[in-house]
Amino acid sequence: MSTPTETPNVVVQNPTVRKTAGIVLGAVGIALGTVVVVDGAAPAFDLTEYTGPITAGYLYLSSLFGLAVTVPNVPASPRSLLRRDLR
Repeated sequence: MSTPTETPNVVVQNPTVRKTAGIVLGAVGIALGTVVVVDGAAPAFDLTEYTGPITAGYLYLSSLFGLAVTVPNVPASPRSLLRRDLR
């Protein structure tokens, strides 16, 4: 019999993979945001045809990671654990 954990629904078991994916997604988001801001402010060049689709893909992957990996990995509050024990 397995011991109940605080995060029973963890999709990605390896914490190093979760951390690395989170760092990569964060760094890509910062870099992409910087490019979009500079592109909007600089009339010398226009990267909108590239940044639009890249931003859409990034937002999709980042949202998928957040909902599928980060949210299930948040520990349950002690209050919800108590409710589960009373059932």
